[in-house]
Amino acid sequence: MKRQRLAGIEKEILRVISKVLFEEVKNPKISGKVSVTKVHVTEDLKFADTYFSILPQLKEVETDRAKMEEEILEGLNQVKGFLRKKIAEEVSIRYIPEIRVKLDKSIENAIKITELLNNLKA
Repeated sequence: MKRQRLAGIEKEILRVISKVLFEEVKNPKISGKVSVTKVHVTEDLKFADTYFSILPQLKEVETDRAKMEEEILEGLNQVKGFLRKKIAEEVSIRYIPEIRVKLDKSIENAIKITELLNNLKA
């Protein structure tokens, strides 16, 4: 499948998942705590690697971060079937990919780098 078509499918899946997480998911482990940063679909449309970012205001407590990340991953894995169903309803493609949940730490890393650079300036 052409990369351009896959990019369009990825964009639509990202849109649907973002909307569903914001409007319909009621799981207290993840409601209002995550956002979708990227979706990568395999060429055969069997899998959609979905990257989620934990919102910054929740990262303030360093000691509980690992536990919180584990809870959020567990919550995301609980709703991935629901997300796949919603994708099937809104995106018209023959095969609906299985969602694989991954945490995206790029925003967290960018914040750390910015803090380091600001400390160097001072």
